[in-house]
Amino acid sequence: MNPLTFTYKKPEEAGIDPAWVINFLNRLEDFRLPMHSFILMKDDAIVAETYYAPYTSDTLHRMFSVTKSFVSVAIGLLADEGKISLDDFIISHFPEKLTPPKPSPYLSEMTIRDMLTMTSCHSKTTYKTSGCTDWVGSFFTTAPSHAPGTTFSYDTSATHTLCALVEKLTGMKLLDYLRTKFLDEIGFSKNAYIMEAPGGESLGGSGLMCTPMDLLRFIYVVSKNGSLDGRQLLPADYIQAATSRQVDTYGKSSTWEEMQGYGYQFWMTSHNGYACYGMGGQYAIVYPEKNIIVITTADTQGRQGGTQLIYDTFYREIYDKIGTESISPTPSRSPEQYLKNRSLFYVEGTGTSPVAERINGIRYEMDTNPMGFRWISLSLGKYDGTFDYETDKGVFCLPFSILANQVVQFPYYHYKACVSGAFRDPNTFLIKAHITDECVGSLFIQLVFKGNDVTVMMRKFEETLFGEFEGFMCGHRA
Repeated sequence: MNPLTFTYKKPEEAGIDPAWVINFLNRLEDFRLPMHSFILMKDDAIVAETYYAPYTSDTLHRMFSVTKSFVSVAIGLLADEGKISLDDFIISHFPEKLTPPKPSPYLSEMTIRDMLTMTSCHSKTTYKTSGCTDWVGSFFTTAPSHAPGTTFSYDTSATHTLCALVEKLTGMKLLDYLRTKFLDEIGFSKNAYIMEAPGGESLGGSGLMCTPMDLLRFIYVVSKNGSLDGRQLLPADYIQAATSRQVDTYGKSSTWEEMQGYGYQFWMTSHNGYACYGMGGQYAIVYPEKNIIVITTADTQGRQGGTQLIYDTFYREIYDKIGTESISPTPSRSPEQYLKNRSLFYVEGTGTSPVAERINGIRYEMDTNPMGFRWISLSLGKYDGTFDYETDKGVFCLPFSILANQVVQFPYYHYKACVSGAFRDPNTFLIKAHITDECVGSLFIQLVFKGNDVTVMMRKFEETLFGEFEGFMCGHRA
């Protein structure tokens, strides 16, 4: 069977002015929103595709909660095979996880359908407690907060438990099961994978690592109600239900798009669309009324309203214009070269300063601080430099380029990162690291020099790691 491949068209051939695409991406860049990729499909053809270096079309990207939609499809397949019913009580599948004497009535009443719609009996994810190693078990031992099947409350442990159910019933990893059912058939990347939880089960709530094109292949089949070239790869009734509004989210969500409702591990959107959504701007969005699919990867962590900005900018610059504005037969702006030359932002400023020679390579002994830094040193060359430091974890060196990004392995964590630095004013040097690995996020290290002293402010925008890069500290010339 040949893998699913797509045709490419020029935007204007699909009723989209190339300038709209450029304006959309430019506007996000004007807001300094860190985009990693963008694919636009109209009428089953790709009309725009770009990647922000060092990301490429082959880069496996952490998709976070997009993974939940894959779990949903696997549950639908199991139901179609007759191995489960959506109305099964979840405790019937995990009797070994229950603690005596009896489970709570709320836990006993909870169904697979309740978990799919994020109407479990828990108000938050149960395994996010220090030292928890049995993530599935925590779902059954944490005291419920309310009756299931009643109110929407985003609970990643519900999805994680559903993923464990798939793996328990099939004897296969989630992604391997989906490969046998349809992913291999549509050309899903062979090297894609899902990270594992401490218990060895797939990280069903957020662990998918795949390419943006993999997302497009997945959501394309979903958008066709599971049908491809006359073959029904996925159960149509289930897909229709999964991508339809099953529960109200208005009172529980903080952005307009997230207020539109929820299906079976798919979000509803405005403009009558639906989406796979992962933290930080990982999106696979379908707009049936205009036969559009949008794929993005990004890192909006730390940018309040960043994910909503992607939606709003797309509507303003592209979606709302389709069919209402004339398209020039000769585009004034060709997007091809523009789309080939995107890259992650680097720190802007200047490469030198009157204080550069005085601070270069100087070791600063740090006052006692909660982050555990003992000393730091900033070494500057013409085009690059290093931030050297010691913590209770050891002595480390973080390289960076000046007014450009340098791809490095971040010290201690060994994750790939793009790091840049520059003087923001004569006394202030700023370093930014984009973490571009299984872990996705960003770090800021700001050094302000005054006389023989330095004040360091550090911020990290990442879910679980890099805790030492958060806070203030002061140091003195050694």
